[in-house]
This record gives sequence, C-alpha cells and structure tokens, in this order.
Amino acid sequence: MRVPIKAFVREFPTVHLVIGLAGNLIFFVGSVLFVWHATELLAIWLFIVGSFGMLLGAVGQALYRHERHRLSGAPGRSQS
Repeated sequence: MRVPIKAFVREFPTVHLVIGLAGNLIFFVGSVLFVWHATELLAIWLFIVGSFGMLLGAVGQALYRHERHRLSGAPGRSQS
C-alpha cells in the first residue's frame, strides 16, 4: 500500500518530532566525541547524520503545519 507524502505528513506529525529528537541526540553525541582525537572520525559522521535528522524533523514539522493551516484556513479568514 502506497501512502502519498501529503497524507503521511498530515497523519504522522509525531514521526517528524521523533526524527528531530533523534537527530538532536546524535548531533550532541557527535559533538561530545570531538573532545577526543581517537573518536574524531566517528564524531564527524554522527555530526553529519544528526544534522540531517534535525533538518528532516524541522522540514517535516514545517510541512505538517503548512498542511494543517491549508486545510483549516488562514486565521481571521471567514469560512464561506
């Protein structure tokens, strides 16, 4: 069963939050690993993966809000 992207964005806002939180956690761990030279390569990759997760979470949340706003109408606009 194929779920359209708009339906996924609209129906699963928690997924975007979880992706963003995981990205934040991975980003933080990567940042801490920069303290030691031996873990620098791992830190770089965790930094990149975490940043991408944060980006996906933010974009998903923005799309969710836009879709919710589009479906409910702009505030102050009369519903005809």
